Amino acid sequence: MVITPTSAYRHRVRLLFFLLSLFLIFIAGVLHWTPWAATCKAIIMLVSYGTVFFGFIGAWLSFPDGLSTSRKIGLILLISLFARIMMMGLPVSDDVNRYLWEGKLVSAGESPYRYPGDHEHYAKYRDAYWKGMNHKDKLTAYPPLAELIFAAVSSVAYSPWAFKVLFTFVDLCIVGILICLLKVYGQGPRNVLLYALNPLTLFAIAGEAHFDVLLIFTMLLSVLCIEKRAYAWAWFWLGVSIQIKIIAVVLVPLYLWRCQWRYGWLLLITLAVPSLYFVETLPGMFHGLWDFGGMNAFNGPIHSPINYLLNAHVAWTTAMVSGLFSLTAFWIIRAVSIPVKAAYLLIAALVLFSPVVHYWYILWIIPFVVLYPGLSWLVLSFTSGAYFTSTFSVEQGGDWSLPVWAIWLIWLPFFLVLTYELRMVLLRNLRPELNWTKPETLAIIIPTLNEGGQIKACLEAVQSMQRPADEIFVCDGGSTDKTVAIAKEMGVCVVHSEPGRGTQIKAGVEAARSEVVLVIHADCICDNDVSQRIMSVLEKNPDVVGGAVGQRFNTSSMQLFVIEMLNDARAILGGASFGDQGQFFRVAALQKVGGFPGYPLMEDIEVSLRMMRTGRVVLLNGGVHNSARQWRQGFIKRIILIIKLVIIFRINRLLQRDVTEKLYAIYYNNRKQSNCCDNIVSK
Repeated sequence: MVITPTSAYRHRVRLLFFLLSLFLIFIAGVLHWTPWAATCKAIIMLVSYGTVFFGFIGAWLSFPDGLSTSRKIGLILLISLFARIMMMGLPVSDDVNRYLWEGKLVSAGESPYRYPGDHEHYAKYRDAYWKGMNHKDKLTAYPPLAELIFAAVSSVAYSPWAFKVLFTFVDLCIVGILICLLKVYGQGPRNVLLYALNPLTLFAIAGEAHFDVLLIFTMLLSVLCIEKRAYAWAWFWLGVSIQIKIIAVVLVPLYLWRCQWRYGWLLLITLAVPSLYFVETLPGMFHGLWDFGGMNAFNGPIHSPINYLLNAHVAWTTAMVSGLFSLTAFWIIRAVSIPVKAAYLLIAALVLFSPVVHYWYILWIIPFVVLYPGLSWLVLSFTSGAYFTSTFSVEQGGDWSLPVWAIWLIWLPFFLVLTYELRMVLLRNLRPELNWTKPETLAIIIPTLNEGGQIKACLEAVQSMQRPADEIFVCDGGSTDKTVAIAKEMGVCVVHSEPGRGTQIKAGVEAARSEVVLVIHADCICDNDVSQRIMSVLEKNPDVVGGAVGQRFNTSSMQLFVIEMLNDARAILGGASFGDQGQFFRVAALQKVGGFPGYPLMEDIEVSLRMMRTGRVVLLNGGVHNSARQWRQGFIKRIILIIKLVIIFRINRLLQRDVTEKLYAIYYNNRKQSNCCDNIVSK
């Protein structure tokens, strides 16, 4: 696309907001390098976490346009490194004391599985890190490979900073793997920021140095190998994951079912080789696992309420929750045919059913959220900051504990949003998802009504796409200007219908013979790679049924920029897109849920909801450039009108009432029915 002065200004507005968002992350990081970090730790942790979150959301939504893919990747890696350096000022978790001390034991030829940390057998190894270690009375629960890694790092540098530096490096490698996975799925790199700048990531790894980053790294390597059809390596890296943290074992049934079980012997080798070093004392690890996980109950969103109802009988509660998790896992493995998506759901279910959930456990899920964005997990990323209220009790000399109100604050908003998101799964009657074949043909449909001044530029852009459309339809609703004549002069098929966007688009869909349809408005200009990106994402994601390209205004102001961000957020996290964002869909998928809705208005909302009933939808992060003509006057009034109409439509849709004719009249200022807007819901 040619950069005009207007578009250059628009890029500057976006860049300014992006830099301001990064500045928030900078300020949050600086707080941990000040003297206040030690004297007011609880307040600093909470303020910093919230500040990072808002900076992260702002940076994600305002990520600069107009850069090549390689420059976008370079920018992501640069700001990821910058954010991690800033957050290294956080004090490490007391878990790091255990990493160091147990690494020291292993280096000395001892086994941490033989006795608990406070046993006299280890008295000569006690030091400052032993003193700061938690749960000295329990056997360790870390697997053999994790212990060997601790020993290696402790031998090189017996300091918490050794783990911070190593884990930060591995974390940046995870960012790189996620960029590769998004490329495999035909999507741009922007969504990597959902992990790279997430406060959960920055606090848990660069800040507190939790070794869970090694688990995430090896799991993602295994997932990447699945996508590359390198099943032997996928099994190998799964074994390494289990040897780092035992929770990865939940993926074994999935791999047996979906990932060529005959390579499973590689898993056994990776499990056996590190274990040989501790073979005599290895049973102690399983005792430690039971003590930490089986007999504890802390912040488990499902486990804790059941445990309360069973009068704190932890063993019975754990058995019941394990059964529920097993049923859920069985359904996931049978119903979800894409291994990566199934792995995501299994890890998410494990966290939700676990008896103990520390805030960094939620981080196991976040890399998959990059691939499958969801509002619920972003809400949980924010509310998890309440975990640091536990610091108040420590500062006051009490025991480490999490207030009950903080637990409610962490989980209740998440479950409310998750329940709303799961409605689509229920509408599909829990049936196994469909995988669609590779699409071959694309039709572009442009609804028009007196667009003689806009249609030529729109069609010129469409006809110059790198991947030519197989069909182009101008669906006219009775234009009295030169719209139809211009379209015919340019060799485009014209379909006539009654006025109303949905009515016109439906006529075009019925006339088309292509497998995929892209709908754009007549005042839109498409980038020349839009058609190729659409076909690529549908080819590489057989569970995706459609979505939106993503819009940018051809003029700029801070108000219009906010609209762009909100539209992106709604389409990515909620699945609902508007027509001016360039909606596309598989025709066969939409036909399964009633076809394209012939509504005169709100057809874009309706088609989004119908698509979500049959599969996954995505946003391609931009490529459609809209005229801002409808926003030039009455900006606030227009926003209020749109919100009002959408709410009225959604309420009446739940009541199975079609009010789109009335909404059409209101939207286009039909005086006869303009007074019915406030009365539609009650009729």
